[in-house]
Amino acid sequence: MKKLFVLLVFVFTYSIGYAQDDSNESTMENTVEQTEMEQVKRKVEKSEAKAKKEKKQAKDLKKQEKLEKQVNSKSKAISKQEKQIEKLQSQLEKGKLKGTLSPVDIQKMDDKIVKIQMKVMKEQEKLKKLKRKM
Repeated sequence: MKKLFVLLVFVFTYSIGYAQDDSNESTMENTVEQTEMEQVKRKVEKSEAKAKKEKKQAKDLKKQEKLEKQVNSKSKAISKQEKQIEKLQSQLEKGKLKGTLSPVDIQKMDDKIVKIQMKVMKEQEKLKKLKRKM
């Protein structure tokens, strides 16, 4: 009976120790899994940040190209209007020299020239603003 009792006590203590060892292994496995999950999270966050950064750079590049197109179109518009002014002025001078223009026609041409010059000034201001944005 004593032997049986000692044997039961021994088995009982051994089983408790084994149960504690088993719980330590499970916590170790949990910590390993947690660290792996954290590493995966970090990698995902880094890749998301990188993708976001690339998207922003692409958007900025697109915006810059759009500004350049606008600057080019404004410059072309200004040069076209300046050529138109020169053409009207030369027609006015030729008409005055030949005497084919009436005073009303001269006034109309002068008004047209002034109007186009105002447009050119506005376009130049817009061009300056666009260049500042660049």
